[in-house]
Amino acid sequence: MRRGSIAQVIDRVGYALAQVAVGLLGGTYGRRVTIIVGRGNNGEDGRSMGRHLERIGVRVSVVEFGALTSLSVAPRADLIVDAMVGTGLRRPFEPPKLSDDVPVLSIDIPSGISGDSGEVMGEAVRADYTVAVGALKLGHVFGAGPAHAGRLIRILPELRPANVQAHLITFRDLDAVVPAVPSQSHKWSAGVMVVGGSPGMRGSAAFGCAAAMAVGAGIVHLVTRAEPTEPVAHPQEVVVDRVESYFAEPVVTASRRFRSMVVGPGLGGSLQIGNFVRRLLIDSDCPVVLDADGINCFRDAGNLARTLSRRRASTVLTPHRGEFERVFGTIDGSPVEACRRAADESGAVVLLKGSPTIVADPRGSVALIAAGSAKLASAGTGDVLAGVIAGFLAQGMSAYEAAWAGAYLHGAAGASVSTGKVTATSLIEAIAHYYGGLDRVMPPQDLLR
Repeated sequence: MRRGSIAQVIDRVGYALAQVAVGLLGGTYGRRVTIIVGRGNNGEDGRSMGRHLERIGVRVSVVEFGALTSLSVAPRADLIVDAMVGTGLRRPFEPPKLSDDVPVLSIDIPSGISGDSGEVMGEAVRADYTVAVGALKLGHVFGAGPAHAGRLIRILPELRPANVQAHLITFRDLDAVVPAVPSQSHKWSAGVMVVGGSPGMRGSAAFGCAAAMAVGAGIVHLVTRAEPTEPVAHPQEVVVDRVESYFAEPVVTASRRFRSMVVGPGLGGSLQIGNFVRRLLIDSDCPVVLDADGINCFRDAGNLARTLSRRRASTVLTPHRGEFERVFGTIDGSPVEACRRAADESGAVVLLKGSPTIVADPRGSVALIAAGSAKLASAGTGDVLAGVIAGFLAQGMSAYEAAWAGAYLHGAAGASVSTGKVTATSLIEAIAHYYGGLDRVMPPQDLLR
């Protein structure tokens, strides 16, 4: 395309689309395909697809979208191809009524779906299959995009643009970065400290502790406020350090034995706690996952950035949308760009929980995690995510990798739970099972290097 050979690119796309269609049709003999084409390159891709299908014996009907009000011939087709608009939609769209009895394949993105946001622009085609050319689009994974796209099929990955905005995390990515367990490891090799769990909110910190252990933390200490009349529920393997008041210096001293910290689950929001969190961040030397009340200690992005700029180690922020907007401002437009800006402003890895979850690195990289489901929207599951990320940090993963790997494992394990709604307890059990299935034993040849 840069050389001006757009016709050659369209021919390649049409050929690849035709091969996908033949696979879906199960052959060519006696098959009929109706292709609805609009103006622009999306329509040209459809016309090219039709020419290639005709050459191999498929009966093709090419219908101009501008002259179409309904598709009365659809029942005689074996496949309808949506090549009406694609990703270039800028105004409300009204698609023709397609037959419910014939499968629909959309080229690049279902017509009527914004390629940038997944928003329905007026009305949109509901496809059974969507063939993404070159790269997936943000509209495939955000908003209404997943519900309208059906099964995603990617073709011609070498045609992806140079300015890729984000990467979608898969199981292969997770399997590639989860650290192996070295033969010389001991419990302090991957120690995690969790700071949180004020009276009445003990469960939040306990979930974080259990999640860190589920992904390989060797030892976990829970630092929580001492209340003689209130028992602290926690996994039996967790060491509980009760403090009379949130004074930072002894906690900072103790933190030097650990490889990572979680700060915030159930911590509370007093002025004393805010000062404690700031001092803990500034004086500690290990990576920190700042979650929930830990984030709420900061009134705005500038206040947060000034504290994090004084840190000597990495920080991962894990806000939900409400916490994010309170600190960084309202999200207008692309949440990917908003998350990227927040990471740049704060100097931290920012994980914005949602569907999909967005992880942005201060250096500009962005990962999208679409492995979860609505079943994860329940109390305590966010605390579990913070513990998983801390467990990965303690094993030496970078902040960015630990954040997106933790989010993927959290989502994939949650989606595997068979009950209708995932509880924090059932999620931790699922994470331990999923994590246990990964290849984490260092092979002998690596030990000898």
